[in-house]
Amino acid sequence: MATRIIVPDAGQTTDEVLLAVWRVQVGDRVQVGDFLADIETDKAVAELESHVAGYVLKLMAQEGDTLRTGETLLWIGEAGEEIIDRPDEDEDAKQTRTQGLNQPAEAEQRETTHMSTVATPAARTVARERGIALDAIVGTGPRGCIVKRDVLTAADQPGADGEPGHTAPFSDMRRAMAARLQRSVREAPHFYVQIEVHMGHALAAGERSKTQATVNDIILKATADTLAAFPRLNCRLEADTVRYLQEVNVGIAVSVEDGLVVPVLARADRLTLDEVAQQSRRLIDNARAGRLPAGVIAGLTVSNLGMYGVKSFSAIINPPEAAILAVGAIEDKLVMSASGITVVPSMALTLSSDHRIIDGELAARFLKALKDYLEDPSSLEH
Repeated sequence: MATRIIVPDAGQTTDEVLLAVWRVQVGDRVQVGDFLADIETDKAVAELESHVAGYVLKLMAQEGDTLRTGETLLWIGEAGEEIIDRPDEDEDAKQTRTQGLNQPAEAEQRETTHMSTVATPAARTVARERGIALDAIVGTGPRGCIVKRDVLTAADQPGADGEPGHTAPFSDMRRAMAARLQRSVREAPHFYVQIEVHMGHALAAGERSKTQATVNDIILKATADTLAAFPRLNCRLEADTVRYLQEVNVGIAVSVEDGLVVPVLARADRLTLDEVAQQSRRLIDNARAGRLPAGVIAGLTVSNLGMYGVKSFSAIINPPEAAILAVGAIEDKLVMSASGITVVPSMALTLSSDHRIIDGELAARFLKALKDYLEDPSSLEH
């Protein structure tokens, strides 16, 4: 049966994406991992990978179309296979998309307009909010790319967001984040469990690693390996269904201008500490440059504010994920041992869980296992 490829969850920042570029055409043969399309949010351009192999049977959108999370993007199956629309697809979205595909001249004009104007996602957001035509702006970015400051200049509003006396409307990204997190707090009964971890052995393992792994790298590696041992926690609540994930993918909360994004480290439990360090740094750099992998979903996100000296905090769950791990700063503490009083680098970890699907006992056992993992000098060496 043909597989329906849908618009992936765009994260906290928006429920809408722009189809920027198709990487495939009808009739193309694709393998698992091949890039299907570039999709753009207000803050990033993501590369959508195929999770199935087969032939591209039908494209359900045009370049330049705005699509919502969950809409059908394309179909992949055997050559010549008949496509059977599924009843769970949103009818309004399907009708809107069909109307767009039945007007090739208009779609072609829209595609040409989109592709002929090169602009960053932030610039597009500001231009849309202020009603400014991008094709009337001269870009000062690389190769004439229009950046946010170009739009602000054109709008005769040189003041930057956050500048005293400057008034700025809620950006699309901030508005979508607010709605999503507000829904998380309102609908998901959060509860919090915290544990203190002695990080001496973990820090030593990071120093011995080839990549000089950071605390964040160490936490990501330990979280992934521990999560693999707790499959009941590696899940998402989608409508009234709990979806237990087959792979251990860990989200990484990354701050960007005017908000945050959550790139996902795929199959993190299968990576060595050095591989986690390399791939997480690449993900974070790409996220801040406006590029995110698409189609990789997580059941748990790691949010680290320890580098700012924050001792501990309680994070809001990124729906529809089941939990989020908040990482605090490492502090030297005096600990009584058999040899006397010693100084131990310690850190607080706080797990926020959705009580609809995770019980306190499960959350506590997970945190205890994570603590044991981090305090075991041999655990991070593989």
